[in-house]
Amino acid sequence: MRQPEPLNPIDELRLYLDFAVPLCGAEIAHNLKQWGHSREEAENWLRGEAERAGASLGENGDILQFSDGRSRSGRAQNRVIRTASEVARGVAAAALLAQLEGKRGVEAFGGFYGVTTRSTEADSARVDDG
Repeated sequence: MRQPEPLNPIDELRLYLDFAVPLCGAEIAHNLKQWGHSREEAENWLRGEAERAGASLGENGDILQFSDGRSRSGRAQNRVIRTASEVARGVAAAALLAQLEGKRGVEAFGGFYGVTTRSTEADSARVDDG
């Protein structure tokens, strides 16, 4: 029996971001609260994180997009990991910044990251599983 073909690099990145961005967002929000930044300081810090991620993606995005599926080690592996991590932090920072500006979040790489709207009926309804 043949093994399934691996996902293409873009789908792998989306899958990673769907998992990593909420975690990074929670960590960033926690840190901002701990640091006691004013709203303006928080916005400037978040903007800097998002810009740093954009620069990292511009410099190293090719390694995320054009992968031949082979395992990496050493510097090549560290570069992929660092770039993917910086992108996740940048998307999370952009989503938090958007929320501070009164928006729900951001779209990146085909996914939405931020606050999803919930109906008030769904929030107050009880589920009877019996």
